[in-house]
Amino acid sequence: MNEDQSSETDQRAALWVARLDGGPLDAAERAAFRHWLAADPDHRAAFEEAHSAWRSLDLLRREPGPLRAVPRPRGRKPLGRAGMAGAVLLLLAVGLAVLRYQVGDPWIALAADWRTAPGQTLQVTLADGSLVDLGPESAIAVAFTARERRVTLLAGEAFFQAAPRAGVEGRPFVVAAAQGTTTALGTRFQVEHWESGARVTAVEHRIEIALDMPGRGDERVVLSPGSVVEYDEAGGIGPIGAADVEEATAWRRGLLVFDSLPLEQVVHRLNRYRRGRIVIANPYLAQRKVSGVFASADLDDVIRTITAELGAHASSLPPLVTVLY
Repeated sequence: MNEDQSSETDQRAALWVARLDGGPLDAAERAAFRHWLAADPDHRAAFEEAHSAWRSLDLLRREPGPLRAVPRPRGRKPLGRAGMAGAVLLLLAVGLAVLRYQVGDPWIALAADWRTAPGQTLQVTLADGSLVDLGPESAIAVAFTARERRVTLLAGEAFFQAAPRAGVEGRPFVVAAAQGTTTALGTRFQVEHWESGARVTAVEHRIEIALDMPGRGDERVVLSPGSVVEYDEAGGIGPIGAADVEEATAWRRGLLVFDSLPLEQVVHRLNRYRRGRIVIANPYLAQRKVSGVFASADLDDVIRTITAELGAHASSLPPLVTVLY
């Protein structure tokens, strides 16, 4: 591949990274992206390089100060492949910052059939009549076959109202998240995806949670309405607890409800509602407990109230980052 071709490949890779962060691709765009990746092994390598550099920009959001110490170049040098790629990615980074896009995972954008932006919710009607309420910054992929109705929760949280197995519809309704699946034995339940696991709440009728992880065998539990369970790769399926369904599903009514929840978990949820990131600079502060009911439409008020109650402070670099300390 000559220098001009390398430059064009790097630019195309950067453009795909930007496009994937902008929202779900339609069928034609997904096909075009897959075709571009398959056309040349260098395309995938360039995309991975662009994606890696893009994700590393999280440093700018979390700790912008150290970047001020980077010395400016004293002179211009001819740009090779790496130099051109760096220039393209720098321009892309500035553009993304100006447009207030947050760092995301383009692979989720590619795989998702439906996806929401931070602060956005969406109700989706599936082919079988089932309803899915997507929470902010959430994504699902749907794969219905002759054997099952499968929905994969790729990120965020979703409330499912599964069309029952009755009459000609005999296929089970299954939601996959992380290394586990939830099968609807009834109709309504909620799944929240975490980095390495999930939290599942039964709302109406029963649901079955199953794990199939290497070295752990087959683990299964059945939840009754008003029950909740968490699972992850490290601990498997945890103990079944009583769920406050109104609290768990409050996001569907535009509310955020926290009942003695560590601030780090509160911040994790708040970050689904805004483009910029909230970060906690003090590890002790991250474990302080937060309680209250807040309107998700006014996050600035949420932050002011929480910091006042905890005796903490907040400093912002709009629109990128808010630091709590």
